[in-house]
Amino acid sequence: MRTKHSLAVGMIGIFAIVGLLGWTASAQAPTPASATLACDDDPPPDTTPIDAALLIKGVPCAEKVNPGSGDTLANLQRGFDFYSWLTFLALNAPADGSRIDQAKPNTPTKWEHPSNFKQLLDVMLEDGRASKWTDKKIVPPECLVQYNKLKGQVMVIEMIEESFNEPFKTGPLIDQQGNYAIFDILMNKSMFDYIQKHNLQSKVGQQSKENASLKVDFPAGANKGQEGHANMPPGDPGAVMIKVSWKVLDAPAERQNFHTVDALVLMPLDPKETAKRPCVRKTLGLVGFHVGHKTVVRRQWIWTSFEHKKNVPEQQEVESKQERGPYNFYKVGCDPTQCPVNHTPPTPDPRYKNGLKFFDSEFRSQITRVVPLTDKTKDMNKQFQDILGNTVWKNYMLLSTQWPSDFNCAKQKDASTPPPPEPATDFKKEPDMNCAPAPTFLANSTLETYSQGTDPLASSSCMACHGNAVSQQVRPPDMKPEGFFNQSDFTFMLEKAQSKRRR
Repeated sequence: MRTKHSLAVGMIGIFAIVGLLGWTASAQAPTPASATLACDDDPPPDTTPIDAALLIKGVPCAEKVNPGSGDTLANLQRGFDFYSWLTFLALNAPADGSRIDQAKPNTPTKWEHPSNFKQLLDVMLEDGRASKWTDKKIVPPECLVQYNKLKGQVMVIEMIEESFNEPFKTGPLIDQQGNYAIFDILMNKSMFDYIQKHNLQSKVGQQSKENASLKVDFPAGANKGQEGHANMPPGDPGAVMIKVSWKVLDAPAERQNFHTVDALVLMPLDPKETAKRPCVRKTLGLVGFHVGHKTVVRRQWIWTSFEHKKNVPEQQEVESKQERGPYNFYKVGCDPTQCPVNHTPPTPDPRYKNGLKFFDSEFRSQITRVVPLTDKTKDMNKQFQDILGNTVWKNYMLLSTQWPSDFNCAKQKDASTPPPPEPATDFKKEPDMNCAPAPTFLANSTLETYSQGTDPLASSSCMACHGNAVSQQVRPPDMKPEGFFNQSDFTFMLEKAQSKRRR
């Protein structure tokens, strides 16, 4: 069993290559004003009282932080964590315009509305063809009858390996009911437009001679008064990507504790199977929520991570026997010889006959959180949870926010001649293109399950991993190596561009 990994495996990406979900037919309907997700270019600072007034704020166009006096690193961390909570609240605000503190478990959120975010496989289409933001959802034929019966008011999950096997094939996550956890990644329109503009949705397009000299540089969000603000359309936050993890909720009683969606889940293609791919209807509960946001002075992106507070206990709670179960991915009191902690299952592949149940009916993941939350993060979590009323959203907590702490490095621009297009990110930074991530490590128990810890080059760090992400661009023979950049601006999305059909 694996508890530590090599460099390649250890650098688990918060947004490693996945893409699965499809959305409702409402994607083609006119977007109601209440569903629009515009960013706030004058967000409140972290000195603002944490009260109900924050529940109606927009997504920050960029962070607003202040080093203050005394422990400047701690002051800045509080500012970034405050930004993360504002982002979480705005993205999960009800798409119907009502308040999040009045939301029901299954109230659709703004990030779920198709006018705001699009799933990766709905961008990286078969044959690498281009698409438009308003294009209709292509529903897999195996799910089409059910989809039509439900009048499109259902999420469609087309499973590929990355939707059940964690990044770098480190293994699946199995809940205490024996079901696979399911993963998905989405992008906003700013990212989509950039990809389409440069033909990056196509493997052939990325490898074209025209793109050989392209430095992939997604748009960056800016607040009022910041450089670059005038370059952005009003309300555009720049590049934002989301990764989520879902838990299958078979028991109706469970559904009152999670944000839920009604979903049609298409099993992953198995060449050994002769039967038709099953498409099963399930209620899914949100258990993990990552956000990556590129801003003009944080060109290495800001990395936010939330999860359900009943996912796992902290390792130190287990050692002191202070677990307060039940948990989604841990069984209190199970003998370690029977339930080895943070070990991966022996075989990850789902089987048609089992649906979303793991093939070994006795196996359950036994996961703990290796790096505990800080007391200051716990305090901020409680303050925000207290203003969320008696809703399921009070069951979610911020783990931390990772950000580039070397400010001069983080805002550095490419000084090439002629000047490159904005935001003109400098990708030649030495010795650290990640600009000193703080905190050094960050892992979500549902998304980087098997790379938790504080071991350099072996434990999960958003920027350390994503700084190694590359595109499929090809250096032509007449181009010098120092003039070729196939970095993909801290996202693994471009690796999923296709040139042939998946099925």
